[in-house]
Amino acid sequence: MPSFRYANPASVHWGAGCISEGLLEALGGARRVLLVTTQSAVKDEKLSPVIEELLGFRLAGRVLIGQHAPAASVMEAVAKAGDADALVSLGGGSPIDAAKAVAFSLATGLDLRAGDAPQRSRSMHPGKTLPHFALPTTLSVAELSGSAGFSAEGTREKVGVAAPQLIPTAVFYDASLAVRTPLPLWLSTGIRAVDHAVETLVAEGEHPLPDTGALEGLRRLKHALLAAHARPEDAEARTAGQLGAWFSYLLPSKAAAGLSHKLGKQIGSRYGIPHGVTSCLLLPHVLRVLAPKHKAACARIAEALEARDAADGVAELIAALEVPRHLAQWKLTDEQMREAARPLVSAEHSEAELVGILKAAW
Repeated sequence: MPSFRYANPASVHWGAGCISEGLLEALGGARRVLLVTTQSAVKDEKLSPVIEELLGFRLAGRVLIGQHAPAASVMEAVAKAGDADALVSLGGGSPIDAAKAVAFSLATGLDLRAGDAPQRSRSMHPGKTLPHFALPTTLSVAELSGSAGFSAEGTREKVGVAAPQLIPTAVFYDASLAVRTPLPLWLSTGIRAVDHAVETLVAEGEHPLPDTGALEGLRRLKHALLAAHARPEDAEARTAGQLGAWFSYLLPSKAAAGLSHKLGKQIGSRYGIPHGVTSCLLLPHVLRVLAPKHKAACARIAEALEARDAADGVAELIAALEVPRHLAQWKLTDEQMREAARPLVSAEHSEAELVGILKAAW
């Protein structure tokens, strides 16, 4: 029997100024708030300093998270959490995922630096976790699910934890913050959102509501990203992109588990490639591999992007946005490509096919 369960935050706010209008009210009785953010947000006087001033006496501390949320940084945040009664994340996917991982570790006592932490986490039920209020400044949509990715100690492999309790309490899509995000980062994470929509539409099973959202998300994302590319200070274009990204992610478990995402994770944290960029590099080539088995879905993707072919439509959008398109920039060797492909080899996808996608992206 087909069924659907919502796996997004219960409360989503949007529009320029929505944080100043609604964050304190959303925090309710919270009096000790740990801010999880990035060095770049702290340096921008219109980002972290503004949020810290708004929080006022509620600000219990601030922790900084680097790209791909290293496990050591997450556990440093856990140590600094003290008696915090709420978490606020500010930035892209790394601080947002880090805040979720902090909540998980605090609730379970699990040290995420341990080599077996991802395996042990699957048998853990975190119970009550700290409420988490997400203030995203990119289109990675980490704020819309209960999974948290971080990079493992030593190997830098992207691993994670997941639980429904980790879904943020509320999300604030505030364009007055989003316009501060450098354009290349905004646009590359926008293609990540396109990737989420595509992965939803080609996912197995019936999911009529997420499919409807994904198609509308693709339409909005194309026009919003092109508008932001032409007018980087356009707050309305940033809001339109945020709404498109939200619509693209109504099926988090499958949207983040497709071939483009899996292969992107294999090369992302290992070789220092941002996850948004991995979608720019891989998605058109993955679509060409998937197209023969997903003709109907690809036809709908092409229509939403106003293109004759799904893969070409995505590739043309990526080219128009002037984001990275070639893996050659990261100089992966043939052996590194094979190493990235091996964990994903299955009856459905051979090593040769997976390596072929990486070489097509070269």
